[in-house]
Amino acid sequence: MRVRSSSTRNIHGWFLAVLLVFAAGCGRNTGKVSIGGDVSYDGQPVATGTIIFTPVEGTQGPSTGAGIEAGRYQVPAQKGPLAGGRYKVEITALRKTGKALPNMFDPKGQSLEAVEQFVPECYNARSKLMVTVTPGANKADFPLRSSGE
Repeated sequence: MRVRSSSTRNIHGWFLAVLLVFAAGCGRNTGKVSIGGDVSYDGQPVATGTIIFTPVEGTQGPSTGAGIEAGRYQVPAQKGPLAGGRYKVEITALRKTGKALPNMFDPKGQSLEAVEQFVPECYNARSKLMVTVTPGANKADFPLRSSGE
């Protein structure tokens, strides 16, 4: 039977302590939170689109976003923005125009229905929409107007 020295036990004890510290850090809160809400245009829910949150004014973290479906969007906490930050919001949405476009890739020659970006630039390319994200679940609704106000 072999007896371990006290120095060997101490090394194993330190190794175990360090391992536990790293393991505890793996499940820690990243500071990301969920955000969701409603998006409407002139009082009607936006059927499909995208919403993007871009950090501004010293806020840390990458941009994030989600699809808009039936006037609703939801960014889960795993992919969400960081709490305590300020974000620029950009919203885009497409709608059918009723016009047909030739489809060069369809051997049968069936046309495609044209779509257009209908949300004014003041809500996307030149957006002034901002939101401050707080700890916990966040709700931010965006009632957009064709007048841009």
